[in-house]
Amino acid sequence: MEEIDRERLREVLEFIRSHVPQMVLKHLEPELAAIEGYIVNARPPRIALVGRRGSGKSSLVNAIFGEPRAETGAVLATTPAGTWYQYEGPAGALEVLDTRGLGEGERPAGASEDDAVAASLKAVRDRCPDAILFVIKASDVDVWIQEDLAQVKALRDAIARRHGIVPPVIGVLTQVDLLSPADVSEPPYDDPEKQANIALAREKLSERMARVLDEPVRVFATSAYMRYRDGVLVVDRRWQIDELVDYLVEQLPDEAQLTMGRVAGIRSAQAKIAGALIQSTASAASAVAATPLPLADMPILTAMQVLMVTGIAYLAGRRLSREAALEFMAALGLNVGAGFALREVARGLSKWLLPGGGSLISAGVAYWGTYALGQAAVAYYIENQPIEAARKLLEQGREKARTLRKP
Repeated sequence: MEEIDRERLREVLEFIRSHVPQMVLKHLEPELAAIEGYIVNARPPRIALVGRRGSGKSSLVNAIFGEPRAETGAVLATTPAGTWYQYEGPAGALEVLDTRGLGEGERPAGASEDDAVAASLKAVRDRCPDAILFVIKASDVDVWIQEDLAQVKALRDAIARRHGIVPPVIGVLTQVDLLSPADVSEPPYDDPEKQANIALAREKLSERMARVLDEPVRVFATSAYMRYRDGVLVVDRRWQIDELVDYLVEQLPDEAQLTMGRVAGIRSAQAKIAGALIQSTASAASAVAATPLPLADMPILTAMQVLMVTGIAYLAGRRLSREAALEFMAALGLNVGAGFALREVARGLSKWLLPGGGSLISAGVAYWGTYALGQAAVAYYIENQPIEAARKLLEQGREKARTLRKP
């Protein structure tokens, strides 16, 4: 996200915080902090990849991007020490700590005398990984990997001591296409023997990792194989990469989720992140609308909804400003921003209530209206549905709000 956009979004948040009474802001701040983390503080995810040479670390990075971004070492280890790399794609970046291959028979050129874990520990002194992926070929789960896992544990514990954060550790089995029977090489590997061998490899790695790390570990069996000819993808045998990214998104801090979903371009992951953002924004809108602030809550609600729409659009790979967000909302038929339109609906419904009930109705209308606006943005930006479909989703939210007047 460009710095100019980030500053404008900070201004929107500052506007909200400066116009909400302190008694309301105290209850609103957790939701605002979540919105701020998702959108304004969005940054590239930081992933530590740990594994032996040839385990498929670079191929995994390429599979997440869906295009060749990381070099692959064919014969000799290519990482001289634990080193951070920033892999850039059209939709954003990933910061990857590529450790020296564990179990190397020969140090790569330029490597120090330190062993792999010592070199990796140096790399995490000033930069904290959000997650650690232990990458291993599916055919290697039967070999001696206790030392490898002990090094993973040492890396995790060192990060915890240095940064006060215990990063999640995820097991990633690669090259499952090479498991027996080898002739079943195309996903989804609908062969009982193949499926049994994949399940066995997952079970063994899960048990070993849990025993060394003293906690259950989620293990994914994947294939990251892609082949290009003249820059064009001609073979794509990726399998379970979407599921891995989905889970990884859940483990990342808020500020890294938006970029992870944007980079991977996986709709299920994007929808999950957008859902959390919509929930936080709708809850915040409800809290504001429940407080009697004659007319003053209109721009506050609008500001919140602009932030939400901006975040969803950015998640889908768009560069969207406040003005463009307002244009989208206007295209849905909303008047002077959604905050104004929803407040007017609330004002009309309040006459159906007993005295003193207007604020509660306003809160419900603001919640469901904001929620519906978020769903409309997801439909338009992430699911690529036409504006008419997005408008229909918003109208369904309005219908939900209208039911609030019924006894």
